[in-house]
Amino acid sequence: MTRLFVVAGAPGAGKSTVIPELLRLRSQPLVVMDMDELLDDDGRLLGIEIAAPSAAPIWPAYNALWLRITELVRRSGTPMLLLSPAIPAELPEGHWLHLDCPDTVRRRRLADRGWPEQRIVKALEDAAELRKLVPQSVAGESTPEESARRILDWVNE
Repeated sequence: MTRLFVVAGAPGAGKSTVIPELLRLRSQPLVVMDMDELLDDDGRLLGIEIAAPSAAPIWPAYNALWLRITELVRRSGTPMLLLSPAIPAELPEGHWLHLDCPDTVRRRRLADRGWPEQRIVKALEDAAELRKLVPQSVAGESTPEESARRILDWVNE
């Protein structure tokens, strides 16, 4: 089976923003997906709330669904890059890279989305945990094009 690349990032890192650049700049076949793409605008999948912290008990099932999706895609022979808020223990396959940004940038981005302070603090905690668990990182405060180039350089190593 072909390779799975996982770019992890806490909310506000720039995962969704970098996708168009990844698709534009890739020089070889690569399927690019974001775990949030299955969710409706209100963070639901098939009517079930997924994106809220209260949904944590069903996150293992959601992660298992994504592992199955990656298997289905990769059996075609095409490598896959999955952008995810997960940690390696939650998606145990793949090669991992961390898309990160300074906490001040993350705080501003999330505040601009209208996130309440308590949710922003949780995102900052998630970012700190990812820094420990996925030490190889790309700076998400650079331009989306620059971040995409660095991610694709990592994929192509």
